[in-house]
Amino acid sequence: MATRRVSEGPSPVNTKQTLAHALGYQEMSTMNQMTNTFGTILCSSLICLICLNTQTFSADNKSKGANSPLVIGIIEEAHDDHIVVITRDKYKRTLAFGAKSTVTYVGFDKEKKEIKARCAVRAGVNKEVIQSILVTPPVTEDRVEPTPEMVKMTPAELLKTADLDQSGEVSYVEMSKTLFSSLKHGPVAFHKSDQDHSGSISLKELPSLLAKVKWWKMSRKTPEEWFKSSDQDKNGVLSQGELAVLLGSEAHIEVFFKRADKTHLETSTLQKCRFS
Repeated sequence: MATRRVSEGPSPVNTKQTLAHALGYQEMSTMNQMTNTFGTILCSSLICLICLNTQTFSADNKSKGANSPLVIGIIEEAHDDHIVVITRDKYKRTLAFGAKSTVTYVGFDKEKKEIKARCAVRAGVNKEVIQSILVTPPVTEDRVEPTPEMVKMTPAELLKTADLDQSGEVSYVEMSKTLFSSLKHGPVAFHKSDQDHSGSISLKELPSLLAKVKWWKMSRKTPEEWFKSSDQDKNGVLSQGELAVLLGSEAHIEVFFKRADKTHLETSTLQKCRFS
């Protein structure tokens, strides 16, 4: 098997081992020597957060709730004029197609392009009328964790690993099983990377997709290199702003920071984690 699947994130107790495996370190002693020089912000659950990017956090409100304007989920019923979707937070939404609704099929390389039960959707809606919708083939919602071997592979080697049917390209379903699985971000990442709109990712297009996969991005440097490059004022600790630089986004930054700040030394003006 090319990947391992986990039902929930690793606890802080085994976080070091998770990072060691994700970065390809076979000996825990090597990882311990590295992490012992880091502040709490890199020795605790933050390591899990930066390496396993496929979690969804409750800080996102646009796609949560019974009346959210962004609907992400699985089609339960499909009809000519409407669909019934079970969202990620288990609401049942009945969405109607209007005269101006736009439908984009993502990852249908060999399958017939149709909206049917079990397909995944990401839809922008207004009063339960679809404005735009991305439709993908049926996929699981399991999170994909890379193996130690995968983080050391070149894009060409990864393509061979992910190309389960040996077609020479990676389909959306194959991506979701091997590289990256997200009902919210997967359709957008795949659609933007599929530059020729063939419904699959070629070797030429794969680097664009990998750039959107955080475990791939984070594995390009050691933890020490990430810490040093993000500690902009060189004071040995990371502020919330510096953590955002490390993660490459301010999305959910308060959630990430609170989970990483095990010493709770934040202030209202400058939040920092100090060495253990």
